[in-house]
Parts: sequence; C-alpha cells; structure tokens
Amino acid sequence: MIRRISLLFVAALLMMALAVPAFAASPSERACTGTFTSEQGTKTCTVTVEGKNSNFTDTTQTSGQGNTGNKPQTSDTCGGTGSGKCPPGQF
Repeated sequence: MIRRISLLFVAALLMMALAVPAFAASPSERACTGTFTSEQGTKTCTVTVEGKNSNFTDTTQTSGQGNTGNKPQTSDTCGGTGSGKCPPGQF
C-alpha cells in the first residue's frame, strides 16, 4: 500500500515538472518591461513613460509576427501635448 502511494506521488511530481515549461513566458514576454499582449500570432509590447511633467507621457509600442523581433513595427506617441509630439527635455 505504501509503495503504491509512493509511486502515485512520484508520478504526480513528474507530471507537474513536465507541465511547467508549457506555461512558461516567451522570451519576448520576459524582455518586455511594460504590457505584453498576444493576438492572432502578433506579439506586442507597450511601454509608457511619464515625463518630468506628469502631464506628459511617452508610449512606445513594438510588435512583431511570432515575437517582437520578427518583422518589428514600432510606434512612439506622446500624450498630454495636444500635438502628439514630445516636448524637448521631457524624457
């Protein structure tokens, strides 16, 4: 009886050890210092930085097919300025 319980315990540990890598974060997700999203094969990392004046924000969005380094597309948007351009010396 004890041997059967030990075998079940070892089997359960082995199943958990094999399942963990399946749920591990991708390299693109680990490298993202902001918000990471994945939609229909497109991976996107969005990072928002507050300027010296808290009314200004700079949002950089990088996306790619399968990972953020494959065919990357980057956009940079400043918020709080009205013109969408970053004021000099804010960031």
